[in-house]
Amino acid sequence: MATAPIPADQLDGLDLPEGWHVVSRAPVAPDATGGRFSVGYIVEGPGYPAAFLKAMDYSGAFATPDPAPVLQALTQAYIYERDLLRQCRQHRMDRVVTAITDGAVTVPGFGVFGVVQYLVFELASHGDVRSQSDISKRYDLAFALRSLHNIAIGVKQLHTQRIAHQDLKPSNVLVFDDGISKIADLGRASSSTAPARHDGLPIAGDAGYAPPELLYRYAPADWGTRRLGCDVYLTGSMIAFLFSGAGMTANIASHIPPAFHWNNWNGTYADVMPYLRDAFDRALATIEPQIPDPARTKLLPALRQLCEPDPALRGHPLDRRFNQHSMERYVSLFNLLASDAELRMARR
Repeated sequence: MATAPIPADQLDGLDLPEGWHVVSRAPVAPDATGGRFSVGYIVEGPGYPAAFLKAMDYSGAFATPDPAPVLQALTQAYIYERDLLRQCRQHRMDRVVTAITDGAVTVPGFGVFGVVQYLVFELASHGDVRSQSDISKRYDLAFALRSLHNIAIGVKQLHTQRIAHQDLKPSNVLVFDDGISKIADLGRASSSTAPARHDGLPIAGDAGYAPPELLYRYAPADWGTRRLGCDVYLTGSMIAFLFSGAGMTANIASHIPPAFHWNNWNGTYADVMPYLRDAFDRALATIEPQIPDPARTKLLPALRQLCEPDPALRGHPLDRRFNQHSMERYVSLFNLLASDAELRMARR
């Protein structure tokens, strides 16, 4: 039986408000994840020969026994993300992919069900950080370090406004023509001033990258420790990914005995900590030789601090008392290491 068309799939060729035009469907990478509730398009508009449009797809709600609350949840999620993106744009967060515009368009032939809400973003012509890597030769050191610098800036910019991303991972770090990496996708972000529906989830983002305390079902009561601390861990996890090919959580999982793995453990987080810390140390020892010599001595301690299993101790030791989740020292460190690597490259 043929599948009924859905409005979000029918935007090709449509004119949108403010002079925007839908050119075509955006290509989807074979290993792409996420996007279950949206459809991507290439659009053009004032000052943008090419941009990316995220069209919200609510059709799945009608396959549920009671579509109304599902539609309400999806609409609320869109509004929450849209408002966070507007806040980021207002505060000129230049290392966060923010929406150029947003709106809604009525697709002909669908009546009252043909209204599609959308967000328009600048186009990342080089995809995400994964697409910059050839598995056989890993990442160029200068690129990896500059990406870490940009990521740390983006996290700092979000945290300045008390926004936690919570889903920072390779597919959510996009690379643009000027070589700048930016953090994308605030669909799972949390704001200290505006509660979101997904705040009640045990893990807001991708469990495959989540910090260990959440995987062990230990959720710190303090908003900053749980939310900002998650971002600090995920920033460190990007170091692990860029140099080992896997995030910190996957690296830890490969070293922890099955009985103490988060899928099997039923005790407290405090009781599993000695075994978790041993696995963490083993993971660091595995990652260490994969970080090139010029950066290793300074980058490995940063990885240890950022991905510290105990959320009460996570972050730079000198910031622990007054501003535990500050990214300032790591912004400076990654910039110093990236500048050194770029200078070395220029001398070749």
